[in-house]
Amino acid sequence: MDPERPSNNGSGAAFPPWLKAPLGHLAAWTRGGRLASGLLLVGPEGVGKGLLARTFLQWVACTESADTNQPCGACNGCRSFLGGSHPEILEIVPEAPGKEILVDAVREVIDFLSLSHAGPARVVLISSAESMNANAANALLKTLEEPPAGATLLLTATRPARLPPTIRSRCQPLRIPHPEHRRMVEWLNAGDNAELAVDEALAASMNRPMAARDLLQDPEAIERWQRDRDALNALLESRSPFPVIDRFTACEPGSLVPRLQCLLVSAQRWLVTEEADAFGRLFDPAQLAAFAQAHGLRGLARLLQSSQRWHREMAAALNPQLRCEEIVLALHGRTA
Repeated sequence: MDPERPSNNGSGAAFPPWLKAPLGHLAAWTRGGRLASGLLLVGPEGVGKGLLARTFLQWVACTESADTNQPCGACNGCRSFLGGSHPEILEIVPEAPGKEILVDAVREVIDFLSLSHAGPARVVLISSAESMNANAANALLKTLEEPPAGATLLLTATRPARLPPTIRSRCQPLRIPHPEHRRMVEWLNAGDNAELAVDEALAASMNRPMAARDLLQDPEAIERWQRDRDALNALLESRSPFPVIDRFTACEPGSLVPRLQCLLVSAQRWLVTEEADAFGRLFDPAQLAAFAQAHGLRGLARLLQSSQRWHREMAAALNPQLRCEEIVLALHGRTA
């Protein structure tokens, strides 16, 4: 399951309410001929930027959406888009989380926009655009400076500051703020999930609503969370690093390291307030307190700083086993 893919039922019932206004802006700009050739959707991770972008692309492809901001889900245009075969829409994504978008991908964009048989309105979605390396960004800039007639480049970014200023300045920005907790809970509860399960899913998903929905519905996401939770429990329980290494190695770095960062923040909060936050409450309070006291505020701050590097390095590590060992040893104070 991809939580950032549009539904094919066209009803919009499961469409997050906090995305309806941004989708309305995109539709209004399109109808009024005010849609820029470069758009940049910006918002926190997991807020639904991908879902918003793809729903808009489906709306553009839809032949029955003249009087609504939602695609119908049933026309030939919608079916072509949902099947990944629409001739006027191209999507570029990193090969894997944490990987760069290379210049070859941008060359594919340039070739696509230059095709003579393409329709008058061609749209390219570049997800996680801040993942472009320097060569890719430079190649894209030339297209943004002189876009082909009828072409729209739609970029999404969680960390737009990582994009070159020249690219940001040539894109019309649309910011998606993080929704209120109440709105996320109401939306997730609409799926007949128990309230306790919804609260736990939001905490385990680091307050990212799209990931929380996935965690409530997708067996693979549930399994990833269970592995991550087991690894973090082992970290809190064990005074020896060696049992923890096996648990860490069984996890996917892309989900484990952010959750480890949340645990470190929870430990910091406990030291200051003697209360756990929502993520910290998913673990044994006595073990969390002991972990926090063992490291102290300065030690936890150093580990949090190191975790930023771990996140980057784990995505590119040629030897994940060795990297896991180094991380666990650092968490147990065995390395600098």
